[in-house]
Amino acid sequence: MLYGVDPLASTGLGDPYQEKLRPVLTWKTRVILVRELPEGHGISYGRSHVTRRPTRVATLACGYADGYPRQVSGKNAFVLLHGQRCPLLGRVTMDQIMVDVTDFPAGQPVVPGDEVVLLGTQGEAKISAEEVADKAGTISWHVFTGITARVARVVVA
Repeated sequence: MLYGVDPLASTGLGDPYQEKLRPVLTWKTRVILVRELPEGHGISYGRSHVTRRPTRVATLACGYADGYPRQVSGKNAFVLLHGQRCPLLGRVTMDQIMVDVTDFPAGQPVVPGDEVVLLGTQGEAKISAEEVADKAGTISWHVFTGITARVARVVVA
């Protein structure tokens, strides 16, 4: 319960304690590059995603070497950017994740340096450890304990 998540939730026994807990972990990264790609352009290892329309892609500074589960690749996983859910594109690589930011309003540009939430809340939107674990075919504890020493820890009291 250290992370504010009921350990029974992933067992199928329900989550009798979750209503008394508050998730406390937020995992963030930054946008490092934004590119406009044409229709038919391959993204990530082995062109595992091919754009179906002109697509604006943000590259994020996080990958499986940081503990972000590679197994979410191609599983309809999301991150939060400007409080909106953005779908992952292609495979999670060792040091980077690519996400689709095509549908952001013109007045809300996505630029390098923007904060991205991998786990936690941003505005009214939320990405839970349970959601990421489900996409990866594992449990929340695997996600929590998989975050590597490359990820800076900031304790907020």
